[in-house]
Amino acid sequence: MAKLTRKISTHIPRQVPEFVLSEHPQFVEFLREYFVFLESAEMGLETIQLTDGITQETETGLEFNILLDGTSIQNSRTVSNSGDKILLESSTYGKFTNGEIITGSTSNATTTIIADDLGKDRVFVIFDDKFQIGETITGATSGAQAVIKSYKPNPVQNIQELLSFRDPDKVIDQYLTKFRDEFLATIPEALASGINKRNVIKRIRDLYETKGTSVGHELFFRILFNEQSETIYPRDNMLRVSDGKWNTSLIMRCIATDGNTSDLVGRTITQPNVSSDATINQATAVVENAFKFQIGANEVTEFILGKDSVTGTFVVGQPVQGTKSDEDTLVVKATITGIPSVITNTNDGALYRSGDTIAVTDAGGQGAIIQIDEVGHGSLDDIVVDAGGSGYAIGDAIVFNNSGTGGGSASAEVSVVNGGISLESAISSQPDHRITDDHIVLEDATQQGDSYTGNKIVQESGTGSGDITDVRIKNTGDGYNTLPVLTITSSSGSDATLRSFGSEIGRVLSEKITDFGASYDTSPTPPTLGFTQNLLLRGITGSFAVDETITGSDSSSTTVTGTVESIDTTLNILRIKNATGTYDTDISVTGGTSGAFGIVTKNDRTTATVLVGATANTSGSYVNQDGHISETTMKVQDSLYYQDFSYVIKVGRSITEWRDSFQKTIHTAGFYYQGEVNTSQRLNLQIKTPVTGIQSGAEITPIFRLIDFIYTGMIGRRLGTTDDGTSLRSNAHQEIETADRGTTLTPTTRDVTLKRDLKYILRMKEKTTIRSNTTVYGRPVSGTLKTLNKLLLGLHTANRIQLKDIAGLRLTGLQNQSIDGELVQMDDFTQNAKTNFTIPAEVWQQSGNSFDETGTTFDQNDIKFDKG
Repeated sequence: MAKLTRKISTHIPRQVPEFVLSEHPQFVEFLREYFVFLESAEMGLETIQLTDGITQETETGLEFNILLDGTSIQNSRTVSNSGDKILLESSTYGKFTNGEIITGSTSNATTTIIADDLGKDRVFVIFDDKFQIGETITGATSGAQAVIKSYKPNPVQNIQELLSFRDPDKVIDQYLTKFRDEFLATIPEALASGINKRNVIKRIRDLYETKGTSVGHELFFRILFNEQSETIYPRDNMLRVSDGKWNTSLIMRCIATDGNTSDLVGRTITQPNVSSDATINQATAVVENAFKFQIGANEVTEFILGKDSVTGTFVVGQPVQGTKSDEDTLVVKATITGIPSVITNTNDGALYRSGDTIAVTDAGGQGAIIQIDEVGHGSLDDIVVDAGGSGYAIGDAIVFNNSGTGGGSASAEVSVVNGGISLESAISSQPDHRITDDHIVLEDATQQGDSYTGNKIVQESGTGSGDITDVRIKNTGDGYNTLPVLTITSSSGSDATLRSFGSEIGRVLSEKITDFGASYDTSPTPPTLGFTQNLLLRGITGSFAVDETITGSDSSSTTVTGTVESIDTTLNILRIKNATGTYDTDISVTGGTSGAFGIVTKNDRTTATVLVGATANTSGSYVNQDGHISETTMKVQDSLYYQDFSYVIKVGRSITEWRDSFQKTIHTAGFYYQGEVNTSQRLNLQIKTPVTGIQSGAEITPIFRLIDFIYTGMIGRRLGTTDDGTSLRSNAHQEIETADRGTTLTPTTRDVTLKRDLKYILRMKEKTTIRSNTTVYGRPVSGTLKTLNKLLLGLHTANRIQLKDIAGLRLTGLQNQSIDGELVQMDDFTQNAKTNFTIPAEVWQQSGNSFDETGTTFDQNDIKFDKG
């Protein structure tokens, strides 16, 4: 069965019986026109442009045109029943006429008018579904114009094209609104200029799939306003705990042997396999960056390696190599040098500070710098009585000055006064003069169940001077990274001195290598780390001096010496470096220069070992300031603007223009958002000229007037010369009032006198006379040989030049055809002749007349340089 996909009206004459066609032709024509009408479309119009007519000066009626004295007329250039106007000869617009073609200005669709009903602002046209509501149509014959207000298709065509209307590209504009209502229900009808609604409908899924993302926001505002939007997330500037970005690098240090190691950035370096040694295999890594510096006599290159690119194990002392590019055949070589890599603490010590330097000792290595990175916090576990004083009572409170210590909450009180019963002498007869200060104490378990602490046997109350013997710690506190200073609150006591101590305070948690140095090795021994010894002293007499030698002894009574690095007179901490051993406690130390004396109460020295490797990880650093309280750009969460679920839309429109549709279309539920006007998009700073006056209508160029006044009135008139006809004003350096500039700054006056300074440079070439000919073009040149050396495989090799080559040198540059090109003679070189070739490293000849023979001399006249 045939399917009618086109117009039925064209088939009518062939579908009726023959007798109807011959006997009733008007009926057939009626029937055809009827189907033509069914196949037509109704196009509603607005803003119809009528013809240009002559209007009266004033008019009170409905028509404002000058009318003819006659009946209403209609022709191809005017609209029927709109008044008999006197038309202008240059009239542009006319009346739409039946049979003419109209064209849409936006869609470029065309169709033919079948009939007009302009009285009801409509025309009937042959069906075409490509016209768009709101576009302007123009008649090809009449030039008439109107805007499409509505488009009503015909029922026949609608039925035939119903299935194709599923495609937004093919559906008629009237039905296109149904697509919009279905798929773009939350998007405004008015979109940005130039946006094709059919394309928007087809691709609207892309917008919905990006809902809640910055990409979706950008797409939304492109569709709505054709403007660029920016999505700002306040959470990016929100202060968070431990939010800093920490970065470490994997490094390798090498000493170059061939080529430039900087050429290996971005390239792969390879450690070759050593077949004779099972522990040395091929290893590779990608170099991300390279730095060069001098350590001792060696130029050391530090390679930053890609951590994920390393394969195999690099070995100290082995070569690595690479090329500048895949096509390059020149191999860059370097030797891996040992560097400190892993540090392991064997004793964490106490009383250390972050940043203290650790001495690195090694027979071959140099340049490494290691520091204490992080120290521990802790509580107090001992209070040492440095001086007992007098007049104190049990229960006197100890005051802790916690300023700058990082800790707090510690409390203590005097627990024993008047002294315990001690041994007869506090100083032993040992060579190290060890301080014993032992006391006679109670037997074990004597005070079991007693509410008091302490085991010393003391004198009865009132029998002593009230000196402090012991202090009881009631609360050890916490968080201390340095010792607090102690004082005593007492109603009668004085002159007592107490020192605090905590074995966990200032313990070394980690070290950092700030410079890895070079040439370290594990053979014969690995590097040793020398930490300072932090001696807590009591009973100090005199003043220790920095850099003086301190003498004491270790636990085996062996003499130990060291150098004073620093002394904290507030805490009585003496820091000793380069010590020959470990100072024991309860021994005296003496300054070699100052003669100062003190007793070591506490000494907890850190010890550690270090491994040497081919690669090492840097201590790391923060790559940003996130999480740092000191960072001013970071804000504290306020649970509204600064939170994880908020964002700001920055676009060049007020939020009132897009809030409703944005929230319904692209906003994510549960998020808080704000709008910010991007004013920079709305400003046009272009200078436009000329400017038309709103009231006067005159066109002027104020910017040009301003520039002309500045450069002509202010600058041009103030400069002059002594002979240009201007005279220097008497008040040239005084400011001129605006009102006086027209009379003061005249073309005949100047404020600044310009002077002419002419300099003539004459470049003269020396004259040279050769063979009775003088040249003014400089010295003549002999020969045309080029440089004799060249770079071959990285080695400089000189070419051998034969004597006959020198004999072939010719004069040039004399500008004299009779001499230029002649062979050079020995006498010519005495006339300041020049050569343009490099004297070779060696000159030789193939004949037997060599320079080392003694039979041929330069004064012979039978051997010449021009010898053939």
